[in-house]
Amino acid sequence: MEDLYFIAILPPEELRQRIDEIRKAVSLEHGVFSALKPPVHITLVPPFKLKTAMEKQLIQKLKSLCHFDPFIQKLEDFDGFPEHTVFIRALKSTGISTLYKKLKAGLKPYVEGSRNPFHPHLTIAYRDAKEAYPQIMEQYQNRRFREEFLAAHFTLLKHDGKRWNIHSEYYAQPAITQLEMGL
Repeated sequence: MEDLYFIAILPPEELRQRIDEIRKAVSLEHGVFSALKPPVHITLVPPFKLKTAMEKQLIQKLKSLCHFDPFIQKLEDFDGFPEHTVFIRALKSTGISTLYKKLKAGLKPYVEGSRNPFHPHLTIAYRDAKEAYPQIMEQYQNRRFREEFLAAHFTLLKHDGKRWNIHSEYYAQPAITQLEMGL
């Protein structure tokens, strides 16, 4: 048997709620609901299947990938992947790019690499938004959204057959630097 997982950064609860309100407003106004299924997130590793027996190995591997420095993640305005996805841009920084590369390299034995370039974002509408895409983009492309938060952990999510659930969280454990003392 196989289970479905993905790895993401989840913003702090208060910010997730604010973004979820935007997703819900878009859903109600435009009749698009797919984006409401997962929690508000920035995908680091897209959905992948793994044999149930491999879950413990995956968790151990993720624990070994926690050696990263927390970083400030900036969110800025709305954008889209033409014809199907509307999102809030998550600005690329050294922090998120380093974490992405670390996960991609470390999970190579478990996950087939994505062929798409890394484009961090928080999805507002997708999949069922193809028909409504032009209207949603017209409504949101000039709206301003500016937030930032400390990204100090990443999250493993697991699908239960109906929805995505938080499985486990992995907190940053920055490399310890030895202090040099001058005598």
